[in-house]
Amino acid sequence: MRVLILAAAAWLPMGATFAQRPIAIGIAGGLSAPQGRLGDDSEIGWHALATLGLSSPMVPHGIRVDLAYNRFAFSQTGGDVSRLGYQGIGSLTGNLLYRLPLTNSPVSPYLIGGMGAYRSRCSDTGVCVGDTEFGWNAGLGTKLYLLRLRSFLEVRYHRTERLGTTLRFIPVTLGITL
Repeated sequence: MRVLILAAAAWLPMGATFAQRPIAIGIAGGLSAPQGRLGDDSEIGWHALATLGLSSPMVPHGIRVDLAYNRFAFSQTGGDVSRLGYQGIGSLTGNLLYRLPLTNSPVSPYLIGGMGAYRSRCSDTGVCVGDTEFGWNAGLGTKLYLLRLRSFLEVRYHRTERLGTTLRFIPVTLGITL
């Protein structure tokens, strides 16, 4: 019985201590919705994300570095040839976070935005080439707990250029942080 009481006492405050760690490493993924010309040629795709964040429970802002890969399927018809392929967009971005003040809430909403390098490339169809350009992103999210895991849910708007064409997409991301 004493062992159970000690284990419960050690487990209960762990959530509060765990939430206050200043460095967070995370993995995430979700769906990406292409917009504009990218949306004209592509279908809803998927993405994967690795993140490293630095924040403090005493101040409402922090920083986060994200490494992401988005992939969209497309089909192109030219003459009597139909080609299937994909558009891949990798990015490395530096972001600022601002945590919105909420008291006595199980969620912690935040605003996120930043800029970085976006690398786009297409599959072996011969219709486009890879290119690395500057881009930016902005969105909102919330930190939450799922099954006693620190997690986050966010939606962001990304915009970059590729060979004079604007690439825009909106990923919806669910992730966990350690």
